[in-house]
Amino acid sequence: MIWYFFLIILNFFHIDASIQLCNGPLGMISGEIRDWQITASSNFFDPDCHEKNARLYQSFDRAWCARHKSDSEWLQIDLGIIAKISGVLTQGRANKQEYVTAFMISYSTDAYRWQYLVDQYGNQKIFAANIDSYSIHNNYFDEAIIARFVKFHPTKWYLHPSLRVEIIGCQECKQYLGLPPYGRISASTTWPSRRRATCQPEDGYIMSNKGWCSKRRYRYDQWLEFDLGHPSTVTSLITKGRSDTNQEQWVTKYKVSFSNDTRLWVYYKDKSQIEPKVFAGNNDRDSERIHFLNQPFFARYVRLHPIEWHNHVSMRAAILGCPHKGACFPGYFRVNSEAQCIENMAYKKQTWTNDRNRHHQKNGVNGFKFRSIRETNGDPSLAVDGFEEPLEWSKCATIDNYFVKKPVWMVDLGRRTNVAGVMLRTWHENKESNTSSTIYRNYLTNLDRYSVYVDHYPRRYRFQNNNLCSYITRTDQALTSSSRLHFQCQRPLDGRFVYIEADGTSNHWNKLFTAVLCEVFVYEQ
Repeated sequence: MIWYFFLIILNFFHIDASIQLCNGPLGMISGEIRDWQITASSNFFDPDCHEKNARLYQSFDRAWCARHKSDSEWLQIDLGIIAKISGVLTQGRANKQEYVTAFMISYSTDAYRWQYLVDQYGNQKIFAANIDSYSIHNNYFDEAIIARFVKFHPTKWYLHPSLRVEIIGCQECKQYLGLPPYGRISASTTWPSRRRATCQPEDGYIMSNKGWCSKRRYRYDQWLEFDLGHPSTVTSLITKGRSDTNQEQWVTKYKVSFSNDTRLWVYYKDKSQIEPKVFAGNNDRDSERIHFLNQPFFARYVRLHPIEWHNHVSMRAAILGCPHKGACFPGYFRVNSEAQCIENMAYKKQTWTNDRNRHHQKNGVNGFKFRSIRETNGDPSLAVDGFEEPLEWSKCATIDNYFVKKPVWMVDLGRRTNVAGVMLRTWHENKESNTSSTIYRNYLTNLDRYSVYVDHYPRRYRFQNNNLCSYITRTDQALTSSSRLHFQCQRPLDGRFVYIEADGTSNHWNKLFTAVLCEVFVYEQ
């Protein structure tokens, strides 16, 4: 019996990754689809017949009921953003014994251009529906459709066209973007953290029970910025007011801008509009206000610019869209295969080393010299050039102890930051060539340890223990068991310069070694 359950679990974890199910409810039952997203051609006079009651499992007599017994009536659902739809569920008006027995479906991506689902003959498809007012009827589509708007057109009914519905499918582009640890949030102004336990930029996340509040009360150039971590498609925005104060504070109107480099910013505009769109904000501090974008955009940075507010510029917000999938863009990487892409702070930054092997130029400061990016034989810049595959010795930076006891490689990140960790891609070729056999043998045999340090100053070759991020030794073949070495700092280290120091064994007669750095990735806290 134990083996039986083991095989079931094993089979579960070996499901073909290419099979991606798309069969979840899209929000009518849960309320994720708001009342204002549900519209209809007409409603019966009974308050229980309002279109907002067209949700599966509504109690008592509630459902959408058309005003007229006509096949020209319809119920429309706005899903907010594009979805892949694989089917629908329908239900009648329970206590009144009213239900739809047949209907058609039309759909659209923009609410202007509509098309009907058709059968194998190319005719508008008529779906068989319910046989009573209580049970739920499931209709699969022959093929999944892509749509934002879905209309139900009753064609036959019992007593009266009354309907409750749910739409089945998936929406990949309705996920929160820019949440920790992959994203960051900043602001134009903020209160010093030592003076306030609230109002910080990180309090501006939608899940916070506080809120970001600007330092300047009456300035109109304030903004709250989301760094999504990797350029992504943004489809919608959510805002709320500040929650942790007796004062009523929220933003009532704002604009949105976006960028991929923080230098060039573009204001969001609807299609065919000249002026930036002004988004309506909140009416109280706790209710969420969501806006689905008619023109989704692709960006890494998103700013919300308050232009009108109640009492003070204070808000919480969230950015929704499509998390990036597939290969990371240049300058980004994944810490593991399941993690999101994050920025590589070392990508194409300036590098130095302190060893003098093959390079005789030297600047006279602690034995360090700058190596030109034009050099290609083990040049230190090869460790930050973004070239990962295939791993070749000629595409990697190398440092050795021919002239120094502990060779050091350094990268200038360009600014101070909190370094959380470093990934090192090394070279582990299993066969020797005529040109690299000696280097390869020394590399494996005599290299004993990699240490990673973070410092405020360049061109160091001695380090304090409090600058140590992490280290990996050859114990239990840790240096050679994988070509990816992860140095996770015990605590975030503030600094601008990241060092990788190589050290050799002390118990070998031949103490020469070569360290191969094929690619170095640095990530922030």
